[in-house]
Amino acid sequence: MPNGFRSAGKITRNPLYGLCERVCIDVKRIYDGCVFRDPSDSFEISLSDFTPGGTVPPYTFTQVRSNGEPVTLGGLTVSAGTDERMRVTYTATIPVTVAFTDSAGVSGTAKGAVSIGRDVLLKVPDDPFVPYVIEAAANLLGNIGSFTQNDVVRVTACVVLVTRVVVRDEILVPSYGKCEYPQCREFSEAGICPGLNGVPTFTGED
Repeated sequence: MPNGFRSAGKITRNPLYGLCERVCIDVKRIYDGCVFRDPSDSFEISLSDFTPGGTVPPYTFTQVRSNGEPVTLGGLTVSAGTDERMRVTYTATIPVTVAFTDSAGVSGTAKGAVSIGRDVLLKVPDDPFVPYVIEAAANLLGNIGSFTQNDVVRVTACVVLVTRVVVRDEILVPSYGKCEYPQCREFSEAGICPGLNGVPTFTGED
């Protein structure tokens, strides 16, 4: 079988060439979803876990951004909606990191969280034997803010919040067989230090 069909990447020839089997895979499937974007929203954030320790207030705000930790959902309810969709209501808590400088000009960070309430319409599986979960993912970024107290900051940030209905599903897909990785291309320093290669390790010996 051609190697090009055994590794990930763009298909450059007939996609039917090399197909060898049908494979049933167990995956996390996005059944429905929607995105909420707000280019300018204001939040008050209580802060903790200041680093480095010993920073000297007052602090000057630099930036706030989501820190990659999972978004948690509180007060989640799913009820009858409209247009064959269900009403999904929740409050998303987005972990964030705030960057600042102290009165001595030393940079530091602190952790906090932003809470956003949502009330949206989404499709959910009709089959009661197909379990589903509601998930959310978010990005938040802002460069406008100020400290109202030593551990409280008021910020203006842009937010992207995605709500998803997720089900575990078994999907039948075409397969070219198991993956085959190409050989690694080894890094060579020959082009960087050509004069050094070939020089004896112990140059002081006679």
